[in-house]
Order: sequence, then structure tokens, then C-alpha cells
Amino acid sequence: MLVKIGELSFEEHGLILCYPRPSPSEFEGRLGELQRLGVEALEFTGGKSLGKLQVLGKGNSALVLVAWAGGRRFALKVRRVDSGKPDVSHEAELTRAANGVGVGPRLHASTENMLLMELVEGLNLPAWLGLPDGRPPDGKTVRSFLLKVLQQCRRLDLAGIDHGELSRASKHVMVKSGGEPCILDFEKASLKRRPSNVTSLSQYLLLRGSPITLRIAEALGGLPDKEKILERLRGYKAEPTSENFGKILNLLGLN
Repeated sequence: MLVKIGELSFEEHGLILCYPRPSPSEFEGRLGELQRLGVEALEFTGGKSLGKLQVLGKGNSALVLVAWAGGRRFALKVRRVDSGKPDVSHEAELTRAANGVGVGPRLHASTENMLLMELVEGLNLPAWLGLPDGRPPDGKTVRSFLLKVLQQCRRLDLAGIDHGELSRASKHVMVKSGGEPCILDFEKASLKRRPSNVTSLSQYLLLRGSPITLRIAEALGGLPDKEKILERLRGYKAEPTSENFGKILNLLGLN
């Protein structure tokens, strides 16, 4: 369902723009933010329902919708009014920093309560791996994905950006067509913590013994011994050099 900005009403759309406690004044303010972003229409589609309308996602701090601007579709992240943060400036700053090293969905514009970003169309990590009951991609595709996503993590490490949530990567890594990874959600990212993106994601993907780990091992025809992986990760954590990163890739057969 596509609704032009001028046709949005508090009665029908207030809950979406001001979730979960809409008020007329907040709604009017957020309409103004949409106009400042250049949004022309909202498309109510996706896997989550709020009343009679659908959205792409609903999290603890924001909703994600499809927005149209300049004749193109974007992802619009809208801060919940009960979010613990007063605005989205931190996430905007960290997303721009990640974009600067070629990581994350491209941020096009932001306001106090909204981020207008590239719409990443693909599958979350479990679905891409065919979980729970499907078939995984072929080994070559999985190997290419692992190399690309670890290289993205390496670039974040070098830029001093710690994502902070890659130990739960099923919610924070999307896979586009061709196995192209996209790391999402920099809301909890930090420029002050010591970056641990390579080690956090490697542990999540390769060491947990989860269905994701087992499916990756199946696609690759097995994984190296757990202790050998841990040894490489410890070496990288102690000295996050290009040489030690290369040792991780070599062990996994990605170089």
C-alpha cells in the first residue's frame, strides 16, 4: 500500500510514525521530518503488522518502513517514541563512518528521529543458508561470502569502529544476491571501544556449534579444528595486524 505524504493521517498512520504512543503534536513534527528528508510517499509492506498496516521491521528502538524519494525506494528507520535515546544522531554518525570504509547500507539523509538509507534487499543469514529445512548455497558461494564479510569486519576494525552486535549476526547481517554481505544496524556501534568485529563475527559463524556453524561447515566440506581457529583469533586479538588477519583467512582457505 503506497500512501503519499500529503495523504498521511494521524488516525490511520499515527501509530506507525509515533510508535507506540502516538500524539498529534509528535505526528505533525514527524511529518515535517519526512518533508525535510524529501520523502514523497510511504509504502506499507513487509513482514511485521501494526494494526492494519505492514512494516519491514520492528525493534526495541525503531521501526523500519519503505519510503519513496526521488522516484526510488529507500529504507526509513523511525525512532520509537519510547526509545532510550533522544534522537538518532549517534547511529547516523556511525553509519556514515562505516559507509566511509565501504560497509553498511548507504545513509542518504537523517533528521532527529529518522534515517533514510539504502534499501537492502536480500535474506537474513539463517534464511540465506537454507535454515531450517532448505539447502545451503554451494561451497564456492559460501566461501566468497565469508571472505567478503570478514574483509568488511577488518575494514571496520581498521577504522576504529566496533559494531557491538556481531555476536548476534543473524539479525545484523543481510545477504544480497550473489552472496554479497551487508552489515546492518550501527545503533550500538562505538568509536571508543576497542574494535572486535573480526573476532566477534568469526566466533559467531565458526565456533558456536549452532545450526549456522553446522550449515557453513556442510557447505565448505568441513571447518578447521576449533582450537586452531581460536589460536588464530587470539593472535589477531592480541595484535590486529594484516599478517594476523591473513593467517585467519589462510586457515579457512579463503586466500
